Amino acid sequence: LISIGSEAMSEAPSSLTNKLWMILGEGSVFLSLLLIGAFFIRKSIIRQQRLALQERNFILATTHEFNSPIASIKLNLQTLSKREMDADQRFQMLDGALSSAHRLELLVSNLLLASRLDGGKLEMFYEELDLKRHLISISKRFDSLAEKSHNRLIIECQEGSVLNADKSAFDTIISNLIENALKYAPNTEVRIGVKMEDYKVILEVADYGPGIPKLERDRVTKKFYRMGNEETRSQKGSGLGLYLVQSLVELHRAQLSIRDNSPKGTIFSLKFNQ
Repeated sequence: LISIGSEAMSEAPSSLTNKLWMILGEGSVFLSLLLIGAFFIRKSIIRQQRLALQERNFILATTHEFNSPIASIKLNLQTLSKREMDADQRFQMLDGALSSAHRLELLVSNLLLASRLDGGKLEMFYEELDLKRHLISISKRFDSLAEKSHNRLIIECQEGSVLNADKSAFDTIISNLIENALKYAPNTEVRIGVKMEDYKVILEVADYGPGIPKLERDRVTKKFYRMGNEETRSQKGSGLGLYLVQSLVELHRAQLSIRDNSPKGTIFSLKFNQ
């Protein structure tokens, strides 16, 4: 009897230990699941907060972007209707209104284009473009803005340079790159250069502004992304321009790269296959 009792007593601690380990194991699994769930919930909350901030910034920026050209057009037209002026002054007023109308047109076009890209409804129609003539035509739309920001637009393109591209998409790409350069690099030159290299057309838009930090270069082409805070940054924008540039370049099966200019500034380089 003593022997049997001793065996029972020796088995009791062993059974208790097994139960304790089983409880600890189940508790660890539960705690792990709880922590994993908390991690994903936190990640989802942060993502929603970031999207809400982007949406808020987009609304603030878009409101300002639309108000600015509308106010400019209204002021120019009111001045024309209320004041007597000579032909040169009238031309300046009309040119200012037309430039603001082009800017407004680009904003509306960007919004509609972004919507069509999101819906996968954008069709591409390729044609052969005379690059020099086309670039000159696009740049003329920004003469008034360039004068206002004290910039000089310089086009470096050989006669006879051609590119097979979608005209509307190509216009949007170049227009957004020019506007971006004029906006962030005032009082400097903006160079638009074209060269041929190994059956590729390389088009570059170079400015001499503050430049884009390397850590930001992969982010600036994201939809709605803009460096800084919408309420404190000096230059406004919708955060769609470079996103559309990247998206439309990809639809052309081309490549976009961003690098430093010398002695300062940024170069946006587009490489199209011929």
